[in-house]
Amino acid sequence: MRIIKPKQLKRGDVIGICAPSSPSASENKLNKGIRYLEQLGFRVDLGKNVYHQRGYLAGTDLQRASDINQFFADPKIKAIFTVRGGYGSHRILPLLDYNIIKHNPKILVGYSDITALHFALFSKIGLVTFSGPMVAVEMANGMTKNTEEQFWDCLMSVKPPHSIKGCSTQSSILQRSGSATGRLLGGNLSLITGLVGTQFFPSIRDPIFIFEEIDESPYRIDRMLQQIKLSGILEKTKGIALADFSGCNPEKGKPSLTLRQIFRDTFQGYSFPIVSSLPIGHIKGSLSFPIGVNVKMDGRKNCIEILEAGVTK
Repeated sequence: MRIIKPKQLKRGDVIGICAPSSPSASENKLNKGIRYLEQLGFRVDLGKNVYHQRGYLAGTDLQRASDINQFFADPKIKAIFTVRGGYGSHRILPLLDYNIIKHNPKILVGYSDITALHFALFSKIGLVTFSGPMVAVEMANGMTKNTEEQFWDCLMSVKPPHSIKGCSTQSSILQRSGSATGRLLGGNLSLITGLVGTQFFPSIRDPIFIFEEIDESPYRIDRMLQQIKLSGILEKTKGIALADFSGCNPEKGKPSLTLRQIFRDTFQGYSFPIVSSLPIGHIKGSLSFPIGVNVKMDGRKNCIEILEAGVTK
């Protein structure tokens, strides 16, 4: 697969803002995120359909896909930031113009439901995209110093971002020593599982996966991981990184396996290294990372070293 990297972002560049999934929780939050970007010296262009709403979606599938296609086609737009996650990215994958996107590669940022876009763009055209903060969420609410620095380094520097190390303050869910190199794929487990068996799931020989999730019962986590396992994906996986699993607790009064038991059951029999407690996911202080670049995983040190930048000059 030929890997395509977008050009680095610079002060004064125009950032397109769109809503591929759900609409902003409030116009005020979106405006706060826009002000944050403008205060940093960027210009902002809002998608035509960013204020639309259709149930839990930010407009129709065609409207949401149209904003993305238009931003990639527009030469003045240098990066595309998403309003928020929510639900709906899977629905627009067949409506994206991958030929236009391939010939006009740009930075795309988001996480959670935006995971579907990351995987689809890497699968179809090899475009490196970025798991990172969203305009009406983290940019509106404020980011920690480490989050902010890692994010802008990912987009504006042609040097590899800092390594991502598991939180020492958290007890390790599961850790296995060893080292491995491969291409980094990752994001929300539900979204990743929803792409298994489709044309939008990347087919590469050496994947290293980061999984994160929020508010899913352990039995649901178990089901998702079993789908990934039964699909054969783990047979060629080089390493697994377990990030944040906030709110993934069993229902009170009902028997349940622990997450640690589920992970051990799923990954037993495989020799790849495992790191855990990475500060990535639906948490304050979540770190950004480029999707599709080469990384080195060290299970003993419980970290992932990013070996190359996600952008070019």
